[in-house]
Amino acid sequence: MDFNKYKIKTPKQLMEFLNKNLKYGFTYRNKIYTEDNPNFNDNMNKFYKVRLKKDFIKSGYGVCWDFCEFEREFFSSLKIKHECYFIVNFLTRIKGGPTHTFLIYEQNNKWYWFEYSWFNFRGVWEYSSREEALKDIINKFISLNAQKYNHTELYKTNRITKRLNTFEFCEHCFNQQKIDLNKIIK
Repeated sequence: MDFNKYKIKTPKQLMEFLNKNLKYGFTYRNKIYTEDNPNFNDNMNKFYKVRLKKDFIKSGYGVCWDFCEFEREFFSSLKIKHECYFIVNFLTRIKGGPTHTFLIYEQNNKWYWFEYSWFNFRGVWEYSSREEALKDIINKFISLNAQKYNHTELYKTNRITKRLNTFEFCEHCFNQQKIDLNKIIK
């Protein structure tokens, strides 16, 4: 993808582009689904597929999974060291639970959390190390969902190359490198 076409050359410009051009939600057959819809998660399980590259921009909507893949594409294009993660809280894998994907990157011997889709934490957060970044993000996620769910898992994920539905996406993530949370959260 040619990010220069959209005048996106820095993480700050990427954040500005996302703020101006994309909203949280997804589209299916010209219908828009947002979190305001009480059946958002059910509809996502029925209709959603990950949007990639120009298809993502064209739709005007995305969830964290779409945003993270778009961000991955951007940081890869600039050859900036980055990592993408999938975090999930659940009682059992069958029952599922809330998930989030996010990207962290390294520049000038510091690590940064680039967060667009998690509205309360939207922005670029600076950390002294990868471990400090992961610990902060994980603790924020756990504290948000702790009352309902008692098990959290974290996976370092690889690039998505095709449009996956929610179940395929989760399986993709569960088949990636699982991170031992006990080594991060002490």
